[in-house]
Amino acid sequence: MKELDHELRKKLESKEQKTKLKERRDKQENKYIKAAIIFFGTLIPLYLLFFVAMYIFMFFFGAALHFFHPYLGWLFPLIHGAIWVAAVISVYRNRSVLEDIIHII
Repeated sequence: MKELDHELRKKLESKEQKTKLKERRDKQENKYIKAAIIFFGTLIPLYLLFFVAMYIFMFFFGAALHFFHPYLGWLFPLIHGAIWVAAVISVYRNRSVLEDIIHII
C-alpha cells in the first residue's frame, strides 16, 4: 500500500512539474510575442511618419533646396538610427515611445 501511495505521489509531482514548466514556457513565449509587437509597433509608425514628413517637406521645399544645394545625406542615417534606437528602447521599457509622444501632444 505504501509503495502504491509513493508511486502515485511521484506521478502527481511529475505532473505538477510538467504543468509548471508548461506555464513558465507559455509566459516566456507571450513575453517574446509582446516584445515583437512593441518593437514593430514602434518601428513601422515611426518610419511611416518619417517618410510622410520627408515627402511633404520635399514637396514644399524641394525646389528651393535645388537652388541652394545643401547636402542632407548625412541626416538620413541619423534619423534611421534614432528610429531603430527608439524601437529598441521601447522593448526595453516594455512600453512604446510613441505613447510618450502622444501624451506630449
